[in-house]
Amino acid sequence: MLKIEDLSDGVRVIGLDRAAKRNAIGVELTMALEQVLLDTRYRTDIRALVFHGIGGHFSAGMDLKDFFDSSTRPADVLRRARAATENWRCHLLRQMPQRLFTAVEGYCLGGALPILQCSHAVTAHRASQLGMPEINFGFVPGGQIVKSVGMMSSHRALSYLALTGRLIDAEQARQWGLVTTVVDAAPLDHALEQARAWVTAPVSPQ
Repeated sequence: MLKIEDLSDGVRVIGLDRAAKRNAIGVELTMALEQVLLDTRYRTDIRALVFHGIGGHFSAGMDLKDFFDSSTRPADVLRRARAATENWRCHLLRQMPQRLFTAVEGYCLGGALPILQCSHAVTAHRASQLGMPEINFGFVPGGQIVKSVGMMSSHRALSYLALTGRLIDAEQARQWGLVTTVVDAAPLDHALEQARAWVTAPVSPQ
């Protein structure tokens, strides 16, 4: 579900690896995200985290079928997965001592947006599409998703995304505060460059 690579310069690269589902966050992936953050938060040798998606998309958001519609999961497994989602989105991401960087390409939707909000810098490929499409499937966007987008953008931008379900391109996302940089080349390379620059920057005297 996750491809984790620790680079020699103190950067941990976390790849969402569910390409067949456009990296939609299902039960196994959400629990893996919680676990990697729990395992990383006290690692003093890791100073930066870089999130990205494998297979051409960052993430299509939460896998609603796996969590709600036609899920065949046992009730206790679903409870555990929902608790894990709440933990990594609401608490762990915001408490990580490392600096977070994110590389976006393809879709970045719904439940993946809190990762952007907690990142110090977000690099998106120009062809990326971002949004909150939940309303198109008869759902209201989750409270934490709405909160995260509201902390990045204006109330008007939040209302547009939540109430229309329409997707926006990377440049519009930059103007609305969801991403910081738009690139024409590989966004992961740019995010890694930023992370390495942060890790190797001289520490300012107190």
